[in-house]
Amino acid sequence: MMKEHPISAVVVVWPPSICDSYIRCREGIPTDFTIHGLWPQNGRNRGVPPYNTNGNCTTLTVIDPYIAMRRVQRARLEGPLTQVWPNLRNTSNIYLHQRFWRHEWRDHGMCSDYGDDPIRYFRAAIDLRNYLVSVLNFNGGVASKAIDISTNVQAQVGKIPQIHCIRSRTTNNDLLGEIRFCYNKGDATPSGIRDCARHYSGTCTTGQEYIEIL
Repeated sequence: MMKEHPISAVVVVWPPSICDSYIRCREGIPTDFTIHGLWPQNGRNRGVPPYNTNGNCTTLTVIDPYIAMRRVQRARLEGPLTQVWPNLRNTSNIYLHQRFWRHEWRDHGMCSDYGDDPIRYFRAAIDLRNYLVSVLNFNGGVASKAIDISTNVQAQVGKIPQIHCIRSRTTNNDLLGEIRFCYNKGDATPSGIRDCARHYSGTCTTGQEYIEIL
């Protein structure tokens, strides 16, 4: 049983933007949405602090991050995770991937609905990401108002997302960095997706900002 976190969010990133902003990526940048994380939220729609600073976030018997990674290996999930949840700094370095997954499990997974089951946590994220990619229709090389991107996503998914904008380090323009999809506590499935209470974050605040999709 988990303490009362009414919603969670699956966060997908647009790699070309991330790699033109706060991460310096090597070659092999993905051209479709990849996963940043699966994050429990509190009643104010803010992220729940990590388990190591917030041990009362769950009543589950949580799994240590290093043990969680061994279970991921035994379940043969490293291949699928490398494809859809890579460390963008170097998409061919398995050790960087493992460190990223371990970080996400420690900071978010241990306080999630799946704190005692890392395999379910990672599979739920993979399945949600794959569903979202199957319904989202995005093309790079365009600029739109953040509100128009949000409306487009809502038309495709059926719920209002949170659009997270970032700043380009090369042009200083606003970019589409992430799309965050909220879902009902304990229901990390397409049918569990719900409207996000907060619609914009990062360098976008009103939805009227023009942002590029690289």
